[in-house]
Amino acid sequence: MNKGTLLSGLFSRTTVVFLFLIVLLLLGGSFYTYFQDRKLQSVSLSTIRMASWNLAQLGNEASAFDRELSLSANGVGDPDELTLRYDVLWSRYDYLLNGAESRATRDHEDNEQRLKNLFSDLRALEEPILAGIENGSDNLASVSEQWNRQKTGIQQLVIDNFVGDEASRLVTAVEESRDRLANLRILTLAALVAVFLYLALAIAFVRRQSKEDPVTGLPNSQYLHSIRGVARDKAIITCEIRGFQLVLSDFGTDGGNDLLRVFASKLKKELQAGDELIQASQSGFVMFLAVRPSEDIEAITERLVEVTTFDWRTGDSVLHVSAVMGVDPQCKDNCPGWSIRYQRAHRALTQARLEGRDYYINREDLRRRIEEDRLVHTGLIRFFNNEPGTLHLSLVYQPIVSSENINLVTGAEVLLRCRDERVGFVPPNRVVDLCERYGLGVELGRWLFRQIARETQTLYRNLGFDGNLSINLNPSMLADHLVQDVQSLLIDAGIPATALCMEITEDNAALEFQRINQLIGSLHDLGVTFALDDFGTGHSSLEYVRELKVDRLKIDRCFVNGIEESEDKARFLGSVIAMADQAYMKSVIEGVENKAQWQLIESIGGVLIQGYYAHKPMPLNDYVALLLDSSTCYPSVQTSCLA
Repeated sequence: MNKGTLLSGLFSRTTVVFLFLIVLLLLGGSFYTYFQDRKLQSVSLSTIRMASWNLAQLGNEASAFDRELSLSANGVGDPDELTLRYDVLWSRYDYLLNGAESRATRDHEDNEQRLKNLFSDLRALEEPILAGIENGSDNLASVSEQWNRQKTGIQQLVIDNFVGDEASRLVTAVEESRDRLANLRILTLAALVAVFLYLALAIAFVRRQSKEDPVTGLPNSQYLHSIRGVARDKAIITCEIRGFQLVLSDFGTDGGNDLLRVFASKLKKELQAGDELIQASQSGFVMFLAVRPSEDIEAITERLVEVTTFDWRTGDSVLHVSAVMGVDPQCKDNCPGWSIRYQRAHRALTQARLEGRDYYINREDLRRRIEEDRLVHTGLIRFFNNEPGTLHLSLVYQPIVSSENINLVTGAEVLLRCRDERVGFVPPNRVVDLCERYGLGVELGRWLFRQIARETQTLYRNLGFDGNLSINLNPSMLADHLVQDVQSLLIDAGIPATALCMEITEDNAALEFQRINQLIGSLHDLGVTFALDDFGTGHSSLEYVRELKVDRLKIDRCFVNGIEESEDKARFLGSVIAMADQAYMKSVIEGVENKAQWQLIESIGGVLIQGYYAHKPMPLNDYVALLLDSSTCYPSVQTSCLA
């Protein structure tokens, strides 16, 4: 039997109930003995004490009467003293037979009857005594003979009550009671010592259990909170199992516990002497690893990522498991406190999770990134609230042209630009990520719609422009309010619905095909079209093409790179375009950067092109100038523009 099983048995419910019953029995025995002995003490001992006192007084008073009677019978006594002693003895009998305090004496065996007989005999002497006092000592001599018989009865009564069997039994009972109490005290003391020892062990066990995870046996968050410091030569690594909640939902608690044990065992194998592994949460771990001067923390972290990336098999299922980690490396100078270092490691893990990376190490670049994110976030809030600030959002337009005529501008994609006076240029995807992270996504989308309408309404009202505006939708915009926002902020502001093309990515759609298709259908009813952006960058691109009811397929630059140098790549791009045609989607090729790429795509024909070879993103004024250039052709409500 191992130590864990022994401790579990020792502190099991059965053991606790057993000890509880023992204590309960001892308490019951103590109360029973207490009441029995109190009864013995209050009745039996008081009986002995009262009987002894009453009978002793009876004997004393009988002796006093006997002495006066003897003196009077010899002619030397005092008649008044004899009468007094007779009355006292008479009163003693009356007290013994009728007094409440004398009940103990009367109730003892046949004392009451014997007292009545003796009292009757005493009353019979009253007249002879009075006559003897009047007539002389001769009559008192006959009274003395009668009294002597009574005196013998009184003496026998006293003797029987003092040394009889009942008194002996009472004394024996008292002695046994004392022995019983002594033994019970010893047993109770021993039981209490045992219980207190058990409670001490139980408290120690519970304290230990409270700092140990029952599944993995690792120190837990309670232990983590008790830590006061970590050596500067140790790195703090936080680790989290990706998608653990999904494991719980698919395989239940037992499956999750099995995965935790497997995962923890893999981490344990990487520990060396002096290292620590703590389970900080249900699926989170913390490691304190000593880093030798010859070791590289990045290599150590990559090794940990490698060992925690595996296929977990349970029953007939196989699940790919991986982890995300955050690292605060060993300190060199100015090492902060443990809590700050742990916070840094956890922040690195959060950043890795947000960016979809395997790990992040808390270095200057991460600290700078976090500070920049804070500044940008603050700037966005001020910008959306129309408060003075250092951050500014703007729009640029990248023309989309026909592959059959580079001068035919069919529309443009509206692109977001962000600049902060302290941070500099901020990539659009970073702005979108920050807005999504901090709940500003809807505000960003509505600002984008308002700004587009404000800048481009002159194109449609004054130039008669009938080309498309492709607008990227962030995840927060893909909600029920999207239809109302498009109607009120774009269409009602003067942008034709047929000119609007909303772009969504695979990540934004997030496999919620039914909900996304409902939004697409509602906007289709208004005349708005949809495009699937960045096709080819996700893991389920074909599924999105099949399920989403979009009108355009924007083929990512990854399919364009190198097509001028590889016939296979060029042929594959042609196959993707053909697939889009079969699905009744118009293809937009992104990332065409040189003439050779243009010519290859031009030879395929029937597609739209967006790339630096044709046009770079430009401010609205430059885009308007491009449209007004005599060499440019664009769709118009007044004239047709042929390729």
